[in-house]
Amino acid sequence: MNHMNRRFLSALGVCTAVLVLTACETSKSSNPLSPSVAGPIPGVDITAPKILEPAIGAKIAIDEQPVSLLIENASSSGVRPLSYVFEVATDAGFTNKVFTREGIAPGDGGRTKLRLPDPLATGRSYFWRARAEDGANTGPFSSAANFNVFTPIIIEAPEPMQPAQNSTVSSLRPQFVVNNAARSGPVGALAYTIEIADSFTFATKVATLTTGEQSGQTKADLTTDLKYNSVYYWHVRAGDSSTTGPWSNTFAFATGSAPVIPDPIPTPGGGGGDAGDFALSKVRIVGGSPDVRGWPVTSSITSLAMSGGTFHIDHTKRCGWPGVDIGGALQESTIWIFEKIGGQWYGTGGERLRPCQTDKGLGAPSEISRGWFYNSSWAPLTGYVPARGETVGFMVAAGSTRADNNAPIHERTGVVLIPWPGDGGGSWPPFLWRE
Repeated sequence: MNHMNRRFLSALGVCTAVLVLTACETSKSSNPLSPSVAGPIPGVDITAPKILEPAIGAKIAIDEQPVSLLIENASSSGVRPLSYVFEVATDAGFTNKVFTREGIAPGDGGRTKLRLPDPLATGRSYFWRARAEDGANTGPFSSAANFNVFTPIIIEAPEPMQPAQNSTVSSLRPQFVVNNAARSGPVGALAYTIEIADSFTFATKVATLTTGEQSGQTKADLTTDLKYNSVYYWHVRAGDSSTTGPWSNTFAFATGSAPVIPDPIPTPGGGGGDAGDFALSKVRIVGGSPDVRGWPVTSSITSLAMSGGTFHIDHTKRCGWPGVDIGGALQESTIWIFEKIGGQWYGTGGERLRPCQTDKGLGAPSEISRGWFYNSSWAPLTGYVPARGETVGFMVAAGSTRADNNAPIHERTGVVLIPWPGDGGGSWPPFLWRE
């Protein structure tokens, strides 16, 4: 009997322990604040947080990273505290996640902000979203927002070089030269815009030039004449297809006074004076100069002199022919010389003249033989010095025709013949003959 009672009581004790343990477990799982509560808890509704920043379509510069994600907090009908999950992906379906963070506590003021630990790769689009959960119940994800991380394009102001500040230009069509703009980021092909105005405010622009970028420096030639004896202002900026940089500093420059052009010297029909045996049709052209003999005569030489270390020549159409760029300098015309050597007349382009220029440095007339014709390509003029009184001819042709053929128009003066003065120099008219 005692043995049977002991077995009964033992079984009763086990049952009691099981009942107590079951009762305890039931009490624990029914507590909504228990960390190990069984979920989801019926009747609890958690709303989706609201995306605030970055907003849909936001663009974030690479130097504004790491990105901060900001939401308006979710709400819950339950009593358990909420935490947040943030996700960032490279696709709208969030199959390629680049960042996930759970367990983010709510922030103050009804908003929660999370700053990413590292910068995102630039030049890409991203999507982000968030949701709230309480450990037992999980709310829906917010709507996703896309944003872009980009490297900003920065184009700085170019540096004006020519015409220099407060300079006076010799041509009514000056060349504009700028040092290229510094830049950073994914910049496309740059184009430069140059504005020229007659006032510092640029209220009235007299010309606008646009040209693509060139290596190191960018140059542009004015294609219309400015006015003599006037002050102008210019500035420049650069830009690509998406970004325009700032204007440079403004430079002022002036044009020179209008040249005094004497009245043309009348030319008698068929020329004047005695040409001797000179005939332009029989001249042999050397030195790589083009055959200009067929170019129309549109100008007359009015004065010629060799004295005081200067060679001077002037004609009625000086300043009237367009300049050409030779090595970065505009040239308006070329002085031609004709000499008879060994019974044969030879001719060639000798020295170029810049727009409106009349004088060239010349130590003595005999230096033409080596100064103008310094190698054998001008033979037999190279080294040849005419005797004093020997007949020599001169002419001026438009453009650059010294050893090339770069003439925008084909015009020339008539030829004049003079007696060679020797190193003592001389001046003319009167000429021995003029074409």
